[in-house]
Amino acid sequence: MWAYDFMQKAILSGIIVATICGIVSVFVVLRRSAFAAHALSHMSLTGAALGMLLGFSAILGQLVVNLIAALAMGFLGDKVKKNDLAIGVVLTFVLGLGAYFLFLFQNNYSGGVLSILFGNILTVSKDQISLLIALSLGILFILSICARPLLFASIDPTLAEAKNLPTRLLSIIFFCILAITVSMACQIVGALLIFVLLIIPGAIAGLWCDGFYKSILVSVLIANISVFVSLCVAYQFNLPTSFCITTLMSAIYAISYIKNLLSKS
Repeated sequence: MWAYDFMQKAILSGIIVATICGIVSVFVVLRRSAFAAHALSHMSLTGAALGMLLGFSAILGQLVVNLIAALAMGFLGDKVKKNDLAIGVVLTFVLGLGAYFLFLFQNNYSGGVLSILFGNILTVSKDQISLLIALSLGILFILSICARPLLFASIDPTLAEAKNLPTRLLSIIFFCILAITVSMACQIVGALLIFVLLIIPGAIAGLWCDGFYKSILVSVLIANISVFVSLCVAYQFNLPTSFCITTLMSAIYAISYIKNLLSKS
């Protein structure tokens, strides 16, 4: 298994994406931005379809569309949390555009659509890995600057505003980070299953840890172990990798949730 070039690329790209998703997942859970992540993941379909229609790579199209949507969400600030209807309307419109782009692409997109919807980590190229590394370094650099104020604004936005923190700017930064992470994760689990990497690691960490940095560490470990084990299982039993990741992480969450209930009883 380790001798195959495509498996080496899959493992490397999986580690990169799982690490970033593990970090961002904690912020998504803290900010209760699950629906925003869900919306951005589905908007990735439109971005990928637009990219393919114009002759660009799918991930480039995803980045452009997701960043535009993220900027709009960020400017709305806290209203995003309180107005799911607005996100739903935007999501519906963008998905409608995606269906139109796919229609224009006619019958040559069926394989590409499946890859966008469910991901295909085994087909990741060297160029895609280079892009994933560049995007990951960009996200880590931004978080190294604004992680503490972003954490403060996520836990208590009212107090953060009273302390004159730039909450709207932090909201814009967060949604841009989320948009980039969604575009990266789509290469692994696809647009339909993006929740598994952007929600579950942070949710599991919340059940096991109290501190922020411990939660980050546990979330990253859970995401990386799940991706690595799933790749091995998928290779051995000829199963879809995204299915293995989803099943394994859901099982870990179920076990953690039961453990948490038993510890309280």
